[in-house]
Amino acid sequence: MAIVVKLISDYAPWVYAACGIIALWYFRVALQARQERRQAAFSLEREAALNKTYNALNVAFFLLLVMGAVYFISNNVAAAVQPLVENVVSPTPTALSLPTITPTPEPATATPTPSPVPTTKPTPQPTPTAPLAPTAPPIVAPRCLDARARLLRPGVNEEVSGSVQIVGSANADRFDYYKLEFKPSGAAGDPTFIFSSQQPVANGVLGAWNVSGLRAGAYTLYLRTVDLTGNFGECSVQVQVGRP
Repeated sequence: MAIVVKLISDYAPWVYAACGIIALWYFRVALQARQERRQAAFSLEREAALNKTYNALNVAFFLLLVMGAVYFISNNVAAAVQPLVENVVSPTPTALSLPTITPTPEPATATPTPSPVPTTKPTPQPTPTAPLAPTAPPIVAPRCLDARARLLRPGVNEEVSGSVQIVGSANADRFDYYKLEFKPSGAAGDPTFIFSSQQPVANGVLGAWNVSGLRAGAYTLYLRTVDLTGNFGECSVQVQVGRP
């Protein structure tokens, strides 16, 4: 509504001029209709001229009323609605607050410092090599096919000295006893008795053999297992008795 009042107030002079011209035109039409009424010979012509006169006068008076209303609005109402029109037509611009973008500093890139290159190569020093200790030959158990008598230690051609533990198995059906004997390898005659037992042994110590009083050289060790029927199993191994 305030916008309409503002427009009427701004264009009031043009409204006055247009209404005035049109009103004058209809006044002129009313005067011509009046003259036509006077000159009319018939009642119908006079009545039509009279209606034409009233219509022209009505339009003219209506235009005068419009001019009065425009005058009233432009001089009284427009002053009252002026603040509203200013707020509607010219709103106060609001400044937009833009976020401040703070640039992120880039991390400093460390410049690698080149290491000095040695001009001369160091002369490699020979690493002293420790003398290798003599490796003892592996112990090989004698191959005994008879399961009733088997020797595990000492091994084939193993060098022995002092008191030697004899390890193996001595067992049989209807077991009676076993005995340990020895003699120089290749020598004739019966072997020398070492030890005897009536307890069977399975992968254990059969007895001890003291070779301290023997001369250095090759000897053959015998294990014999005897059952109640007189049958026996035998296993032998050659060893080397060292110098005392």
